[in-house]
Order: sequence, then structure tokens, then C-alpha cells
Amino acid sequence: MEKVNIVLVGFGRVGRAFFDLLKEKYDYCRERYGLLLELRGIVRKKGTILLSSTQRVLSPSYFATEDLHDLAEWIPAITLSDLLEEFGSGVLVDCTPTNLITGEPGLSVMKMALEKGWHVVTASKGALVLKPEELKNLAKEKKLLIKASGATAAALPTLDIGMYSLAGTEILAIEGILNGTTNYILTRMAEGLTYKKALEEAQEKGIAEPDPSLDVEGWDTAAKMVLIANQVLGTELKLSDVKVSGIQGISHEVIDKAGKLGKILKLFGKCYRQGPDSAWKVEVGLALLDYEHPLARVDGTNKGIIFYTDSMGWVAVTGGKSDPRGAAAALLKDVISIYWHNF
Repeated sequence: MEKVNIVLVGFGRVGRAFFDLLKEKYDYCRERYGLLLELRGIVRKKGTILLSSTQRVLSPSYFATEDLHDLAEWIPAITLSDLLEEFGSGVLVDCTPTNLITGEPGLSVMKMALEKGWHVVTASKGALVLKPEELKNLAKEKKLLIKASGATAAALPTLDIGMYSLAGTEILAIEGILNGTTNYILTRMAEGLTYKKALEEAQEKGIAEPDPSLDVEGWDTAAKMVLIANQVLGTELKLSDVKVSGIQGISHEVIDKAGKLGKILKLFGKCYRQGPDSAWKVEVGLALLDYEHPLARVDGTNKGIIFYTDSMGWVAVTGGKSDPRGAAAALLKDVISIYWHNF
């Protein structure tokens, strides 16, 4: 058995889902992978819950009897730095909100973890699309890993396919439907709703955020495409390099016109280059897909990605649960991948 220390930063919807999933999968990960995934503490703005030998030991029985969702024992005096130093090494799981302007708080959280000898598994995109080279170099210097499945379409295994399943191929282009909110809106509009009604419905169901601007303006898709390109293709793209447009305010007439042309309208991310010596480009915008396109039938909150290769043809994967539990599952998968020797 290998004991893995975990510190969770951020306790919003994804952070809570990760806590619940870790509780649910504790025994399974021990039996299947030989990993004791020990959550040592949870850090948020209001303070820290310390789960250590000095207060309480996290175990299956602890999971069964405690509910941190309602626990009020957040200790402001204990900082993230304190927690990382106390336990020495392990994985920091970053569930802080994505900020595509400053990258904070994720940027500072990730840098601190790497500096102190901790691997990073993240669902937050901001730091990785704004400071990719800085974080990559720091991780390399410290001989640590940054895993970002949770930030690259979560339950849809975009990075796993591109980096492992297609190893040895030359990837010629990547296309993706990577945002569940916009895909849901476009699906419902094709079924007759207006943009306003479809967005309101998505918000009522918890699919769309109260402020859906990152999704509907295309920035969430753009960030995911940048992360995928940088990790799979080895590029050094930044968010500022991407040409982005979204679906905000799209009229029902546009949807109807697409249908009359025998096409399906999707918010599409593309990564391509004009030739083998040309620079890679990323673009995000509305695309008219033929019904025969491998991603044309990706509806609702589902997502999909297609890789075009030189020796395997095109390879597509679709689905991927688009909710906090799906994102939590991607985070857990990344933690396992760091330590399980057969991964």
C-alpha cells in the first residue's frame, strides 16, 4: 500500500463533489490500486479544516460519520502553507474558481504547492492558460507533475486520448465541442426554445452559472483548447492567441436556417495549422456541421473531441458527464495516474 497525502483547495460545487467522491471511492482505490488516498485538509477563504493525527484521522469510518458540508470548524489561523509543510509531500487538488484575467487564486496556489514539493491536480484553467510556461518550468525544475483533466472537459478524456492513446501518431488537427452549457442551449434552441428561454432553463437546472459569460462568450472552450494543444501538441499557446466568438444572443432564425441547410450548429473549438512548418492556431466560434460529422450528434450537456492523425485516421470520443461529479471523477483519475504504477 502507498499512502498519498491530499490537500484540497476550494470547496465550491466541484470541491464538495471531490470530497464526496473520495469518500465513496476510498475502499475501491485501496483494493484496486493499492493507494490510501488520505485527505489531510481542506482550505478555503474562511479557513482550513485540518484532518490529521493532531485532530482526527481520515478513514472510511470517518467518512461514514462526518459531513464537512455543514461542519463549522474552519480554522482561519491554519494556512495552506502550514498544511503543505506539515505533511511534506503529496497532491494538491485545486478546485478554486477559474479566473481568465489574473489566473488567481489558482496561480498562487499552484506555485506554492510546486515550490513546497507537491504535485498539482487542477480543475481551474486560468493559471495554466495565462502562465503555462512559468508553471511548466517550475514543475520540471522540481520534478513534479501538473495534471489538468478536470480543466480540459472534465469527464471527457481529452488529454488521455491525445497523449497516451495516440502516442506515436502525428496529430494533424483537433476539433471539439467542449462546453456543456452552450451545447445544451443550442440543443434546446434546435428543439424550439429561444436563446433566453434555453439559458434560463440551463440556469434553473444548474447547468449554467448565474453569470454564464465565460461559457456563452466562448472563453471556456478557448481555455480548454489551449490547454489541450499545449499538453498534447507541445505548443506554448496563451489565451490571448485565440480568436474567440460565442453564442450570446443568437437568434432562433439562425438555428432554423442551419436546419433548412441540413446542418447542425455547434460552438466549436479548432486547433490546426496550414502546413507542417506553420504555427498552430486555435479558434472558437459557431460552426455548421454536416450530419455525418462525428460530433454532429453530441447533444445536451455532452461533449466531444476528435483528433485527426497521420496513421490512425480520425479518432473521436464523446459523452463525459458534464456536472461537478464528472469533474471530481477527472480529478480523482489524475491523482491515481500520478501514483499507480500500471497507469
